[in-house]
Parts: sequence; C-alpha cells; structure tokens
Amino acid sequence: MDLIALIVYVSALAFQIAGAVLLIIKYWGNTEQRVINVYYPGTGIASNDGDDNAILEVNRVRECVAEIYGNRMAFIYIAVGYALSIFGNKGTFDNVVVLAMVTVLAVIFIVLEILLAKALAKKLYKEDIIISYNDLPDYIDRTLSEKAIDRMFSDTFDE
Repeated sequence: MDLIALIVYVSALAFQIAGAVLLIIKYWGNTEQRVINVYYPGTGIASNDGDDNAILEVNRVRECVAEIYGNRMAFIYIAVGYALSIFGNKGTFDNVVVLAMVTVLAVIFIVLEILLAKALAKKLYKEDIIISYNDLPDYIDRTLSEKAIDRMFSDTFDE
C-alpha cells in the first residue's frame, strides 16, 4: 500500500511541476514580441510615425514588460514551490503559526517580484519603441502614413 501512495504522491508533484515548467517555457522567449502581444491584446490600432512605423509608448511598454516578467516569475515560484514541497515537513509547529509564516513570506515574495519587475522594465526600456508595420502581427490594424496618403493621391490624380 505504501508503494501506491508513493506513486500517487510523486505523480501529483510531477504533474504540478510539469505544468509550471510548461507555462515557463510558453512565457519565455522573445520579450519584444511578447510586448507587442500584450501592448495590443487581441486587436488594436497601431499609431503611425509618418513612415509606416508603429510607436509603442515607453510607459505602456514598461507596464507590459513588468507584466511579462511578473508572469515569468510567478511560474518559477510555482515550480520551485512544488519542488520544495517534496522536502517539506512542518514538524510539531502549530498550523496557525505555519499559516502566519507562509503569509508573511508570500507577501515578501510578491512585493519583491513587483518591485523587481518594475525596476527591470524601467532599466531596460528607456524610450518609445518604434516598430515597422511589417513586423506587427496581422491582427493589428494600421493607419495610413502621410507618405502612403500622398502616394495614393499622386497615383490617382497624376495619371
């Protein structure tokens, strides 16, 4: 009977860690592309700098980057927490004391993550990002640049 309990315990932890690692893998990668996806969630209209480039405003970019790094850290916290639970044993400590300790430590981890993500976003992104319309995903609508409008008029009326 102990072998079945061990298999269930190991399987439960393995599923949890695998899920967390899969989320980490999904959220890792090209941060700039992730910024665009968060900046324009599902749809949006890209601004135009006059040369068929979208301008991503630095303050909004920083918010997006902080969110991305925050999600990444959350998944890492989950994976590490599940892995450490293998070694966990509260011993004879009272449940209320353990709950209080967990709550305080969790709040510290959350505050540290938020502060670190914001500081990192501020350090890495100091100005607006200019992205060519060609590099934007297809679901993002674009506005015409002055050059494109001038070309349309010249093509139409200069014939």
